[in-house]
Amino acid sequence: MTSQANTAQHEADFLVVGYGPSGATIAALLARRGWRVIVVEQSAEIYDKPRAITADHEALRIFQEMGVADEIAAAAVPHPGTDYVGLAGQIIKRFYPAPPPDLLGWMPNFMFVQPELEASLRRAVEKTGKVQTFLAHQLLDIEPYDGGVKANICRTSDGARLTVHARYLIAADGATSVVRKQLQPPIEDLAFDEWWLVVDAWIRGPLELPARAVQYCRPSRPGTYMVGPGALRRWEIKMLPHETPADFQDHDAVWRVLAEFVDTQGLEHCRTAVYRFHAVVVEQWRHGRVFLIGDAAHQMPPFLGQGLCAGVRDAFNLAWKLDAVMGGWATQRLLDTYTDERKRHVRTVVGHAKAFGLIIGELDPVAARERDLNLGAELAAGRAVTVRQRFIPGLETGLIDCDANGSPQPGAGDLLLQPWVRQGKGPWLRFDDVVGSRFLIVSRSLNVFNELDESTRASWLALKGGWVVLGHKNGDTSAHSVLLEERDNWLSNWLNERGALALIARPDRYVYGVVRNAEALGRLVRELVKKVSS
Repeated sequence: MTSQANTAQHEADFLVVGYGPSGATIAALLARRGWRVIVVEQSAEIYDKPRAITADHEALRIFQEMGVADEIAAAAVPHPGTDYVGLAGQIIKRFYPAPPPDLLGWMPNFMFVQPELEASLRRAVEKTGKVQTFLAHQLLDIEPYDGGVKANICRTSDGARLTVHARYLIAADGATSVVRKQLQPPIEDLAFDEWWLVVDAWIRGPLELPARAVQYCRPSRPGTYMVGPGALRRWEIKMLPHETPADFQDHDAVWRVLAEFVDTQGLEHCRTAVYRFHAVVVEQWRHGRVFLIGDAAHQMPPFLGQGLCAGVRDAFNLAWKLDAVMGGWATQRLLDTYTDERKRHVRTVVGHAKAFGLIIGELDPVAARERDLNLGAELAAGRAVTVRQRFIPGLETGLIDCDANGSPQPGAGDLLLQPWVRQGKGPWLRFDDVVGSRFLIVSRSLNVFNELDESTRASWLALKGGWVVLGHKNGDTSAHSVLLEERDNWLSNWLNERGALALIARPDRYVYGVVRNAEALGRLVRELVKKVSS
């Protein structure tokens, strides 16, 4: 064993364990805010096969914050929508992306090749110049020390040791998280546990395949067909009760099952994996100065395509709060909202994913016929919810404006729309690229901010808050306000529909609250400041 005297010592503001999409996202977000970050990753390089294959516009908006959304979108294709097919081959359910316009500034759902996406995220990390990466290194254990976390790490090639002292540690090390195993937090099991075979293949010959994704809801062999970018296609196939993962170690066995869904003569094998699809959520995601994100904090079935999205949301939610606390304009109490907000959100999403998995995976023919009748009738009557985004909630608790019963006030917790805007005669740009990631008051009135009393204005500026005025073509800008013209009036219409004078948005683009007059705005600002800084 290497002696303590020979152990290399490193210091950082943040240590990120795991360099997958969640880890890369939070490393880039923190480094772009000026903090020193160390990343430790057990693998020597990016895994070269597809795993996650779909994500949504909120993820792209976060990648926009990192400066790589355009290159990720250029390599992706829009999600074509999904048809659920019943026993008789009839469509019993439809599940499509939101129709235009793209109110968050990006295509609502997209398909990608994960190694390409991860390479883009790592380029975003490298461009910051503030992240030190240790690939092919394994975390051994962690322990608290005065004002931070100490992590003991070894290089996998020769066992050489290093120690990292960081103010905070973020565990993004996946479903088998070493950090979570050491912490041993309680885990809530949401009662979904199934084995599925996942086969990725490249189209190499003439094949007649559906233009959209398909959920084959047949008890004889439930399965999923996914349309990836270019020639990439994926099939997810449920194992039947008499089957085990060992039955699919042989390529011929995999190909025989795949032949139930497609003519395999036109395919080139890319990857086969056996997954245990299950639904679990860790009870507490903050442990002092240690935080869990991504699959280290939760795992969900893939039937809503939200696994990667959930981890990226975790990263953005946590990054701005850590920045606020490290920057001295928020207290440690703000960090407690991380678990509250993200756990509630994830549980809702996992619940929907589980429900869709139960629809697809029904093995009882009698129950499947009844399912087909009920879902088919709902679809025919127009009662079925067919837009994917309807199943992704806003914030339901935490740092948002709530009533006395703890329920969000109207508009609070919604995602802020991202219109195309310009300043004066400048180019049309996405809203976030103009205003940045900070607290914002958004209004159509030039005078409201000046109507706040001096103390309230000062406390708002202490939060690094900004002021956006919509509907102005001259583009004048002060140190704290930006005058913008909207191309399609999405935000102006959102305010008008709610009879609102202004809204307050958080740095992660969620609406804190909505007000109808200047007096209410002052009160809401003071309440927000108290929650963040006391």
